[in-house]
Amino acid sequence: MIWLVLSLLTALSVAFRDIAVKIFSRELSTLEIGAAELFWSLPVLICAALLLPVPQVDTVFWKAFLISLPVNGLAYILYLHAIKLSPISLTVPFLAFTPVFMILTGSLVLGEKVSSLGCVGIILIVAGSYILNIDKNQKSFWYPITAFTREKGSWLMLLVAFTFSYAAVLGKQAMLHSSPLFFTYTFFIVMNLIMLIGFSLLGKINWENLWSCRYKGFFLGSLLISQVSCHALAIMLNTAAYMIAVKRSSILFSVILSWLLLKEKNIQFRFKGTIIMFCGVILIALYG
Repeated sequence: MIWLVLSLLTALSVAFRDIAVKIFSRELSTLEIGAAELFWSLPVLICAALLLPVPQVDTVFWKAFLISLPVNGLAYILYLHAIKLSPISLTVPFLAFTPVFMILTGSLVLGEKVSSLGCVGIILIVAGSYILNIDKNQKSFWYPITAFTREKGSWLMLLVAFTFSYAAVLGKQAMLHSSPLFFTYTFFIVMNLIMLIGFSLLGKINWENLWSCRYKGFFLGSLLISQVSCHALAIMLNTAAYMIAVKRSSILFSVILSWLLLKEKNIQFRFKGTIIMFCGVILIALYG
């Protein structure tokens, strides 16, 4: 079960990155965090890419590669904003919807199918997301729905989940027509450079600040490289929706870490919802 180990390592990298972004956002803006992560991950990505053999690629690879650039760029920006706007325990859990959306995107793009038990997993995930918004002072059964409409970070993260569901299957399609690590490293080199150039043209990067936060940037960049490397290797060993479902165990890790390190409140209610969502994810991973 090598794919399972790699998926869990991916999840741990994601969880620690979520916490780091939340902590660093106290001192840095969203774009400063993004720029530092993108810039300081480049040296390692470039060195790793130069050591890899170059596989034969075709038009399917280039089509998936080019479409992936704006899709991942959008998801990246929305992801950082969602974490900054709302508590991690109310944003990150909505990434559990990614494998739900991938039942559709995986079928359309890759022709991958899941079993009927995946529907039970979907119900658990939806139920968990509802419980996440229950407050001990709620006045009606529908209170969580009205609370959800006011939590901008939750809505943004739900949009991120859908965007990631499309990006993940595009990425696997490109890997099938090249190799996992070749696509991953070359893709992130290109995407990082495009985003950094864009930030610079918009006047959003202060290069002196980028140097001063180099340790934070290198830490985030290292977690990013760990995440994408394990992700690439794992997704090639099993159905994309299943791998992403296990990857979303990062939800549980993030909520626990936000409680331990950030002292976020009302964790009892949110933790119950997270557990239910996580059970749905596992059900999809094992029987979907």
